[in-house]
Amino acid sequence: MSTRLIAHTPLRQSLAVGSTDLESASNGLPPDYSYLKNLVKSFPGILDLPAIGRAEKYFNLPLGTCFKATSRESGLQMRRLFAHALREHGIVAIELGFEDPASQFTLDLVEAMGCTPDTHSSTQGALWDVTYKPEGVVSAKSGDKAHSKSHGVGEFAWHTDGAFEENPQRFFGLHVIHPDKLGGGIFRVLSAEDLVTALKPSSVETFLNTEFDLIVPDEFYKGKATIKGKLLSIDPATGHYMLRYRRDILADPPSNDPAANEAVRELNDLLDDPSKAGWRLPEDVFKENVVLLMDNTKFLHMRTEILDKRRHLRRVRFHGMPKTE
Repeated sequence: MSTRLIAHTPLRQSLAVGSTDLESASNGLPPDYSYLKNLVKSFPGILDLPAIGRAEKYFNLPLGTCFKATSRESGLQMRRLFAHALREHGIVAIELGFEDPASQFTLDLVEAMGCTPDTHSSTQGALWDVTYKPEGVVSAKSGDKAHSKSHGVGEFAWHTDGAFEENPQRFFGLHVIHPDKLGGGIFRVLSAEDLVTALKPSSVETFLNTEFDLIVPDEFYKGKATIKGKLLSIDPATGHYMLRYRRDILADPPSNDPAANEAVRELNDLLDDPSKAGWRLPEDVFKENVVLLMDNTKFLHMRTEILDKRRHLRRVRFHGMPKTE
């Protein structure tokens, strides 16, 4: 099956509004949601959308972004479907129907989509264990142990991955090996586009034209202790905003320019606003043996304090645009 089948399947020209359509509308969903849901479900390998409780603010994964790979071979054969969904929606969830303790499938899939996994530092490879690791890792900068936030148990506030890189990775993947089963380590996402459009136009203009000094954490050292980079740019292919952000890599104050400092303050205040708590990924998505792929410029993400120290994810960051042909 090719991605063209999903990308170009014609929608109905008219829709008789029935009880299911009225129910969808009352939940804030488009009136043809039920039809589209049944259409997407008809394709093999695409999972039904997760059941979402209305009492909590969960992220509604778009139609056609939840998949099941029954084998390594079938998963790689579905790479164009994954690539299309990732490019279109910025998020893909793949439930693996096979064991993959070393997360090799995630690496193989990234390469099969025509992308290039990046190393995490001068001493660490393409795969990074996101888990409680009090011993840390060796930093190429000092030769001593360095401790990453991803190896701690505290909350990890809103950020994009690799924000301290000269060329931040466009995408990242997480293989969920063991989610937090004690109610902590909740993974949340927030639309970067929505966040940026909430800023004052003057702040957006400042971010588009200002380079900041960004501190490279010791554990991710690749030869430079600081780099210069803009927090905001525009994707020339789509016209969408592309944000990079991690509060603790900015200097204090962030700039010698008062306008830039004011723009950063406004951005930080927006992220501190309780109404910007983001959306939690449903438990039947963020579960054992699921591979989550995300566009690192479309979403910020964060995690709450970890209660289960066995929580274990494995991450890969990668460059390039996934190929749909």
